[in-house]
Amino acid sequence: MATRYKIPGSSWRAYIESAFFANSVRKTTMAELYRLAIKQPEVVMTSEPMYKPEQFGLPKDAMILVSNDGGIVGRTARARRLVREMGKDRDKYLSLLGEAIYNLNRREGLWLEGIVGLHPDFMVKAHLLSPATDAKNMLDWGFNFTPLMEPWTHLYKKSRVLDEPDILVFADPEWSHPEFPNGLVIIDEVQNCIAILGLRYFGERKKGTLTLTWTIGVRQNMVACHGGIKKIGNSPPVTVFGLSGSGKSSITNSHDHAGTLKENEKVTVIHDDAFLIDLENDFTIALEPSLFDKTDAVEFNDPIIKYFYSAQNVAVTELPDGSKKMVCADIRNENGRCIKTRDMFNHADFCERPGKVIWLQKDTSLPPICKVDAIDLAVAMGASLSTMRAKGVENVDPKELERLVIEPFANPFRVHPLLVDCLQFKKLFKLGTECYIMNTHAFGLSGNLINIPKELSLSIVTELVRGNIEWREWKAFQGLLLPKNGKELFGADYDKKYKPTRDPAYLSFLRDRMQDRITYLSNKRDLEHDMDSVFIDPLVAARTVIDHILHPI
Repeated sequence: MATRYKIPGSSWRAYIESAFFANSVRKTTMAELYRLAIKQPEVVMTSEPMYKPEQFGLPKDAMILVSNDGGIVGRTARARRLVREMGKDRDKYLSLLGEAIYNLNRREGLWLEGIVGLHPDFMVKAHLLSPATDAKNMLDWGFNFTPLMEPWTHLYKKSRVLDEPDILVFADPEWSHPEFPNGLVIIDEVQNCIAILGLRYFGERKKGTLTLTWTIGVRQNMVACHGGIKKIGNSPPVTVFGLSGSGKSSITNSHDHAGTLKENEKVTVIHDDAFLIDLENDFTIALEPSLFDKTDAVEFNDPIIKYFYSAQNVAVTELPDGSKKMVCADIRNENGRCIKTRDMFNHADFCERPGKVIWLQKDTSLPPICKVDAIDLAVAMGASLSTMRAKGVENVDPKELERLVIEPFANPFRVHPLLVDCLQFKKLFKLGTECYIMNTHAFGLSGNLINIPKELSLSIVTELVRGNIEWREWKAFQGLLLPKNGKELFGADYDKKYKPTRDPAYLSFLRDRMQDRITYLSNKRDLEHDMDSVFIDPLVAARTVIDHILHPI
């Protein structure tokens, strides 16, 4: 076995684990969940065949099922409560959890077992308990990870034993409480358990499970990664880190980089969302066999639908012949989603340690590509990764979507201390992995922004992997390098559009954006005691250089 039996080490785990053994709960299978989901009142069975349903023990003629969640179709970060931060409110939340478990155990409950991790050196058993009325979400959880069935159990039995208890996920979307109108998520990352209460969106179950898995990985001296990783030809893997909407999936899953790749530069995708880098054994592993992707670019009758297992928050229409078809493209609502197979492109479950890390940022003070020339600055720029939230992906105030936010390492699901991630990434860079920053949004001052098209971002990754970009010092940003031959590689107007100037208005803007990063990390250090000055000093030094340019002595 890959995880070791342990007696519950906290009240939180004791509550959640005990819930699995109530008389009202029984173990279930993917086949039973499919039968129940078909009858679930709010679920729609389409006329579009599911991709290879037999691998999950489902009927050969199984169809794609669509579930729609109501008014909230994204993650609700403000619902999250960490056990280690509860302080004097601990007993209050423990009482809420106890009542939630009691009320679920008074109904019919289902228990699905699964596996997270696709390498025999890291496979964790996970358990999901939900009411039978939530069969579709449980089915999707099985699609997204791997249910405990062949062929996955064969590999799991031979996998390395980890000194960790199994992951426990308790989810009840029907829970409600007047004090928590947006739901409640209780996380005990030390004991690998989570309770997801009053939240229907499938992504809460997926990311909750990954949150615990990443934390386990960090305890095994791995780097927790919310990003994409791929191999191009025989070059070392390249990774991109970014929130939804940053281009993470578009870059990772592209097979030709807008036509810039050659025939011998074959792409192998590991994953576009979640992986771990093992620092001791020099390999990178995907955590999920499937992809949970947006459907905003999926057209009606799109050929890509043949790779779908399931869909959420998309429209369905009935054709004159009586067939029911999905209508995606975010026509019904934003953040329509599907779970689909990686068989749509060449893929692998693991690879070696990445040779390049790219922080995807939507910071208009930065050009399309920079190379980071100092390890501590590389960590600092990842820990202060600046971006904009994708519309509809998160359940937040619409005004928040317009603001530039900092999301360290593009991982809003991290529950272990930020400084731990900083130290892990520093180890990675000290091993020789290079660091780059790509702005995938637009460049320049407000009112005069120059768009950065997706095709340019893809061609930049191509030339990075080939090693064709020559670098020069960016004198205004100490520690960053700029392309010396940008116009030769990316078009004659590259420098005209994207070369940073020494114009005082631009330099002041660049300085302000640096200060935003410094302030954020300094607050983490001074108020939360979760940052080290070694990762702030390089930004302060860079800001000082700009100050001298703007105000020479």
